[in-house]
Amino acid sequence: MTGMSFPADLHAPVPLSDLLERIRRNASLFDQQFPTVGEGTRYKLGANDNWLAGFWTGLLWLAYAATGDDDLKHHAQTLLPTFAARLDQRIHITHDLGFLFTLSARAQWQLMGDTPARDLALRAAADLAQRFIPQGGYIQAWGALDGSAEHSRAIIDTMMNVPLLFWAAHQTGDDHYHTIARQHVETTARTLVRPDGAAYHTYFFDPHSGEPLRPSTHQGYADDSLWARGQAWTIYGFAVAAAWCDDPTFLDVSRHAAERFLDELPPGGVPWWDLRLPAGAPHHRDSSAGAIAATGILRLAAQVGGDTGAALRDRGVALLQHLIDACLETLPDAQGLLRGGTYHAHKVWGVDEYFICGDYFFLEALLMLAGSLPDFWEPLRH
Repeated sequence: MTGMSFPADLHAPVPLSDLLERIRRNASLFDQQFPTVGEGTRYKLGANDNWLAGFWTGLLWLAYAATGDDDLKHHAQTLLPTFAARLDQRIHITHDLGFLFTLSARAQWQLMGDTPARDLALRAAADLAQRFIPQGGYIQAWGALDGSAEHSRAIIDTMMNVPLLFWAAHQTGDDHYHTIARQHVETTARTLVRPDGAAYHTYFFDPHSGEPLRPSTHQGYADDSLWARGQAWTIYGFAVAAAWCDDPTFLDVSRHAAERFLDELPPGGVPWWDLRLPAGAPHHRDSSAGAIAATGILRLAAQVGGDTGAALRDRGVALLQHLIDACLETLPDAQGLLRGGTYHAHKVWGVDEYFICGDYFFLEALLMLAGSLPDFWEPLRH
């Protein structure tokens, strides 16, 4: 790993090889546990029982693709049985099946040609498809499929879970997966994305007719504010959906969301946890939202092309540079890549700390700029 540099577009005080070595070192320290949020210069570790687990395996696979280090590959492979156990034992099964199995099972199949891993990802996709609510044309995010209040709620984060369904349709030839995914994307564009490009976090529908009722927030400051990570999911998710569906209207949604995110960034370029905070609200940074948005903008720019795409790319690179300048962890014995993440501001979980999904998308952006990204979200390129 010695001597690997950051992409030429970026300036950093440490080489990229230091970050990749940090991931390799973490693998030996974490054993069969999964990092979630930071505490000082260390990550809190736990079992594979929450929505964040896939970002650790995703980081391992990205680092393996960049280095060819067999230790990274082996460690990622040893973690896959814990994902199978989640399906078998029904451990916290939600819409986050996409996050979990795209960055574990699909990634392992894609890089290693591992047929059992592919089969596991398809099992997860089948479970995710069962969460589709046909009356409203959306995927139920949370809660049991028993007609509870959560039956009536869609959330913006699900845009990052539907790529597993698009992939499953391509793998199996079963158009049902594609139809469900596309309907969810279209419903999200109509209801959760506002005319100014800002996204609501969640939205409630009539449980019987499926008619849209009202927006609501879960992690944002207010129902009508702008939760930064949700806006980043919007940029990224619609760009990926556009790649699967070859639909320019989805690109338009992504672009509008990107312009809204960038235009509402505070001075210094690192987003607050909500981009529309009143003066008296707690102003915590969320570097994870910045990393997700930057990577989504780079995806969007590549699809848009031309002068517009080049301008978007420049703004995505500038956002990454702001993150490097303000949040890059350079302490040699630290475990995280980016400081200044906020997992859940209201519950004071992981505030101004490492956040594993931010680390994942930060490395994704770096490898994308370097031209060496193994893309686990979009269709495979040949």
